[in-house]
Amino acid sequence: MLDIKKTGIRALSGAVYVTMIVLACWCGAPGLTLLALLFGALGMFEFRQMRFGPQGASLPLTVYDIFGICCLILSAYWLPLLMLWVTWMMGRMVITIYSRADHPEKQFAVDMAGQVYIGIPLFIMTLMAKFCDLDIATCMPVLSIFILIWVNDTGAFIFGSIFGRHKLFERVSPKKSWEGFWGGALCAIGGGALIGATGTDLAQGSITDPLWFWLGAGAVIAVAATFGDLFESVIKRNLHIKDSGNIMPGHGGILDRIDSLLMVLPAMLLYFLIYNCTALMTVLPF
Repeated sequence: MLDIKKTGIRALSGAVYVTMIVLACWCGAPGLTLLALLFGALGMFEFRQMRFGPQGASLPLTVYDIFGICCLILSAYWLPLLMLWVTWMMGRMVITIYSRADHPEKQFAVDMAGQVYIGIPLFIMTLMAKFCDLDIATCMPVLSIFILIWVNDTGAFIFGSIFGRHKLFERVSPKKSWEGFWGGALCAIGGGALIGATGTDLAQGSITDPLWFWLGAGAVIAVAATFGDLFESVIKRNLHIKDSGNIMPGHGGILDRIDSLLMVLPAMLLYFLIYNCTALMTVLPF
């Protein structure tokens, strides 16, 4: 039976999340950078809590790790901050040497994994925002990436609920089906074609032939989003937890919302570079 109260809370928190992203993209690179910092700080906090629990994830180390991930994200704007992140890493190694914990090397490994898993994709998002803002007043192409992730997730849910028969990866995520995957992929590709055909700010930003670019982007996002979701499912399943946190009522934690994004962003950067290099090769005189 449908729980109207829980459904309402879930819808409200989802609406706040979507509104926050749309406004951040509308504000251009500064807004999107602040969003990346927020995702990074909350994501790192949840990542440590997932592994060590409220007692094991000490506040000083958590604050220290949030500082490190913020340096990594902001280094997209000012390269010397990358050196500060390297200094953070060396400091974290020194902390491990002097730690009296039973297995300090495990905490070090988790902290470094969090920096890579969460920090590098959000660094890429900030980098995209920086270059998008050189061409147009807002970061709408980055919003297009979010939109296609949502379209893929919605399509996968609808098609999986109606036609789902064959399990995609039952050991990791029992509810996912191949029918849902292909349904979501078709929706994402169709959404990409629609974005590319509009010719609006959603499709612009250093992109040659937006229609073909966003058509391919839909396929890339569908695959990467699925793997991103499965990756977080592996972590949660092995740690025997349902959600990464509870900051978003009805949805779980911030990592539960951006798990697809963390795989999509690196995939889209590679796709963008390969696509534009291929397009450049077609016009070179040799």
